[in-house]
Amino acid sequence: MKKLAIGCGLVLVILGIAAAGVGYYVYRKAHALYEQVAQLGQVPEIERSVKVKGNYSPPASGELTKAQIDRLIAVQNAVRQKLGQQFAVMEQKYKTLTEKDKATIVDAPTLLAAYRDLAAAWIDAKRAQVDALNQAGISLEEYRWIREQAYRAVGMPFVDLDVSKFVDQIRSGVSASFEPGRIGGSFGPGGPDANRTLVEPFKKQLENNLPLASFGL
Repeated sequence: MKKLAIGCGLVLVILGIAAAGVGYYVYRKAHALYEQVAQLGQVPEIERSVKVKGNYSPPASGELTKAQIDRLIAVQNAVRQKLGQQFAVMEQKYKTLTEKDKATIVDAPTLLAAYRDLAAAWIDAKRAQVDALNQAGISLEEYRWIREQAYRAVGMPFVDLDVSKFVDQIRSGVSASFEPGRIGGSFGPGGPDANRTLVEPFKKQLENNLPLASFGL
């Protein structure tokens, strides 16, 4: 329940970004962050190293397979192993922001700024993610779909900050529609019953890896 509360708090932060007139404010803060973290410019190129490309067409039923859950856990484990002690730093930053009693729009740049402090380790983790995706033989798009359905099944909301999109928007100077992240997962278990049954044995691992999901990993 504590992890669920953390996830809900983070969702409130991002919901604040949608407030009128906020987009440009966040954009300016994000642009300043990008200028401080040159490493983020590597992200689109790193993601292009994923061997399986193209659009992923999920099943009409929305049901996961055991093999897909195994791949999700394997990729997350590979990323955590690469992060090592830095995962604890990432987890603490995630908790510090999301456990605030009142999440406001001014916290959004703080969330983005966490990348500044973890930039080098995060880039290594992104490379580990790509390597794990290639070993699993799945695309980044399929991985994100699996992750979305898994967290939806266990009823955990998270905010997926798409750093590759973030970099592209900053480079192109897009500000009016600047969206650093999207809300994923679910408040309370959702999706097909089969998915909830399938992910139940992995619920604790998914909880523990929630910071990874919220850092786009």
